[in-house]
Amino acid sequence: MPLFFQTDFFPGDDIGFGIWRMGHYLEHEQFIQLGLQQNPVVQVPDFSIVDWTNNPRARQDWLDAHQDIHNRLRAWTGVQGVDLSVVNWDKPDELLDWLDDHATEHALIRQALQITS
Repeated sequence: MPLFFQTDFFPGDDIGFGIWRMGHYLEHEQFIQLGLQQNPVVQVPDFSIVDWTNNPRARQDWLDAHQDIHNRLRAWTGVQGVDLSVVNWDKPDELLDWLDDHATEHALIRQALQITS
């Protein structure tokens, strides 16, 4: 069952962003658990993507770690995607495009892993 339903938020909405981060984290945890059930085991990085510090260096560290996770998920599932480490978080249009790309990739990963409602 999918655990990540709110696949976007409006830039500047701290509450919505918090809800997004928690759902996003839970879905990544689901991917990790499914990887551990494979034979051989698929190791998906377990970076704490629920944590967030809103300064440019910390944001880029988060984006880079998140991209590493998605690179491993792509290698496992065959899903393709864009470089999720490249976005200017301070530009709402760029962030909304990033959210769309990210939501699409998560949907494709769920499909590849046969996670359905």
